[in-house]
Formats: sequence, C-alpha cells, structure tokens
Amino acid sequence: MPTVTDTSPFSDRILKCLKAPGGNDEDELEFIDGGLRCSNTGEFFPHRDDIPFLYKPSENDTRSITETIKSFYEEHPFPSYEGLEEFGALANKGWTNPFSRDLVDAIGYNKLVLECGCGTGQLTHFLQLNNNHTLGVDLSLSSLALAAEHKRRNQLERSSFAQMNIFNLAIKDEAFDVVISHGVLHHTYDARGAFAHIVRKVKPGGVVIVGLYNSYGRIPTWARSKVIRHLGPKIDYVVRNRIHDEKKARIWIEDQYFNPHETWHSIGEVQGWFAENGIEYLNCSPPILGTDGENAGSMFQNTNPGTSYKRAITQLGWLGTIAREGALFDVIGRKA
Repeated sequence: MPTVTDTSPFSDRILKCLKAPGGNDEDELEFIDGGLRCSNTGEFFPHRDDIPFLYKPSENDTRSITETIKSFYEEHPFPSYEGLEEFGALANKGWTNPFSRDLVDAIGYNKLVLECGCGTGQLTHFLQLNNNHTLGVDLSLSSLALAAEHKRRNQLERSSFAQMNIFNLAIKDEAFDVVISHGVLHHTYDARGAFAHIVRKVKPGGVVIVGLYNSYGRIPTWARSKVIRHLGPKIDYVVRNRIHDEKKARIWIEDQYFNPHETWHSIGEVQGWFAENGIEYLNCSPPILGTDGENAGSMFQNTNPGTSYKRAITQLGWLGTIAREGALFDVIGRKA
C-alpha cells in the first residue's frame, strides 16, 4: 500500500482566503499545533480527526435540516471512491467526463477555486490541475476524511479541505476566482439563500457555477424511489453502467433515492437568483436548446439565456437524457 505522507492542510494562497467562523475579512488565521488560531482575536480552532474545523451552525434553520443532512452524509460519505483510488485514476476519470473536462479547461491556470459542498473531494482534487489552488468545504467530517486521506496519500499540495457550513463560511468575501457548488444547494434548508452566501466569496469578474436537481428531470428518480426497494438497485442507470465498487453503489442509491431532504429547481429560477445577486448569466450545462449555448467553445462563454419556451422545451428533453443520472444541471455566471 502506498505510504501516506503528511502535507500542509492549506497552501499559503488558500490560507490567506480564510477567516474565523463568524469573523470579519480582517481576520488572519495561522497554523499552530493541532489547529488554527486567529491572530487578531487569539481564538483557537482545533482540528477534528486532523480535518480543519471552521464550522459554525446555521442560525435560521428552524427545521434542523442542516443537522439532518449532516448526519446523513456522515453515514453515507458521497460520492466515495472506487476502492483505494490513486490520483492518476481519478484524473483519468475527470478528463473523460465531459463536465469536469470542460470545467478545468474553462478555469485555466493559476486560479483560486472554491468548491462548496465538496463531499469526498474528487472534483476539488481534479481542479487543482493547471497549477490551480483549490479549497473544498463540506459539513460531513467522514466525507472530508476520505478527501484528506486521498490528498495525503497522493501528496497533493494544492487541494485543501475544511469543515464549514455554507451559511456561515469562514472565507473572506471576494477571495476566489471560481466558486462551484455542484449538486449541493438542493440539500440545504434554503437553496436560494445559500446561493446568496456563496456568491459573496467570488471576486468581481469571477465565475460561479451552481448545479441543482431539475424540476422536470427529477421526476423519473422520484418514481424509481417508490419501487427500488422491491426491484433492486439495478433499475438505476448509473449503478448498471458506471459504478463498479459495491460500497460506492450503495452510497449512490442512498443519496439518490433516500436522501432526507431535497428540492427541485428550474433554469429560469436560477437565472432569477443570478439577477438578484449581480451575476451575469453565461451558460447552462446541458445547454439550452435553440441558443448559441449549444455551440459554445467554452463553458464560460457568454451565451443567450433563451426564452421561457426554449427553457421549458430543454427541460422536458432532459426527461430522456440527464434524468437517468439524477437530473443534475449547472448554470454558470460571472460576477459584475
């Protein structure tokens, strides 16, 4: 088995982007034995199981959805790895996946990238290619433990991880070139409010990518959830065709069909969030039919947002495409 090597939890570039939970942008954090200390206040934040702990609970979550989801992902760390996966294998998967390949190409080189809701860290690790420095934050300690183990074992110095709450990010405003939340906000108690929190962390001129379950395309998953316990996991397309590790397949089924909280969203709804938060619409993945997004040369290219009719037709079409894989769509925008 490969040797697990100690690496710094954060690169210097990432550390400069952090602040104390609930603190202000003048905060400076520094490493001391076993954790992080705010040099302004002297407050100490001890690591938990060697994971930087900068978590502050949600104040407005009256139904305790955050804690329910946290408990779910502590038991089912998502998306998990295919056994003892090396970074070379992970990178190969990233390059063969159209979304992650187009994303890393669009991001380019030497960028600061924040992933809000990184799970077990595969995308955060992949995006540190091209000399990018990445930070993945999540509320699940067991998911982050798998991400950090992969980092140490593969001696990845530019990917970093910390336990945080999306509604109380211990990150300075306007610190990152790219902010991503791919398949996460629909598990929060307020997806629209969570989006408003994460866009504060992207620099002016920077890019935000948000991936959500689609209101149209998610219907087949809901239907399968009613029969999957009787017919078995093989009725799921991803389990039949994509996942080869039994444990990872079980976690996928739990996440897709038995998650304790999820919401569904439309392209037009997310475009409305963009307008509310000073984000210029750039593109959609998959693209909106009948627009120049279908032929865009880059994921970050400025394209037509489409009419309500074109968006509706696009999302109806997703019933026959992305619905079989969970109906996750991404909308991309640029901060003014």
